[in-house]
Amino acid sequence: MPRSIEAIRIVQEPLSGSADLIDLYFRAYQPLGDYFYRHRAEVKAYLKWLRHRDPTGSFIAYDGPRPVGFIATDSRWDHGAVGAIHELVVDPEYQGMGLGRALLLRGMAYLRARGCRECELWVGERNERARSLYRNLGFRENGRWGKWVRMTRSLDDLPEILAPEALTARPAPPDPGP
Repeated sequence: MPRSIEAIRIVQEPLSGSADLIDLYFRAYQPLGDYFYRHRAEVKAYLKWLRHRDPTGSFIAYDGPRPVGFIATDSRWDHGAVGAIHELVVDPEYQGMGLGRALLLRGMAYLRARGCRECELWVGERNERARSLYRNLGFRENGRWGKWVRMTRSLDDLPEILAPEALTARPAPPDPGP
C-alpha cells in the first residue's frame, strides 16, 4: 500500500537489471496490453541498453527500499540536439499521485542541464493516460509510426522551479510566519 507522494524519494542512479526493476516494469505495463517486452531476459537487456545510452540520465523513485517508478532519459540522442525520454514507468498503485509528473519534470530538467533544447518521446496510441500527462506538461504530437505517437516539447521554457528538491514532493504549505 502506498504511503504518500511526500514519502517518496527520487534518486539519480543507473538502472540495473534487478528483479525489483523488472517486476516494476511488468506491473506498470501489464494493463496496457501490447506496448511492452514480455520476457524477463528482454526487459533485463532493455534496462541495460537504457543504462548504456545515458548512464547518469535515469532516476528511480523509492518508497522506502522499494522502487515504485523510474525514468530513463538520453541526453545524447540525435547527437545531443534532442533529449529523449525512452521510458517512464510508475507502479499502478502509485499512479494518479503526481509521481509520473515528478519523474518527467526531473528527466526534462536533467536534459536541459545537459544542453538539450528539445525533448522527444514515443507513447502508445492507446495509452491515453500517459498522453494526457505529456500534453499537460506541454508536449505536442509530432508524428506517428504504427501504434506509436511521437511527442515533442521545447526545453527552453521549463519553469525555474525545477530544482531537484522541488520535484520529489508536492509543494509545502505556506509558512505561517512568526
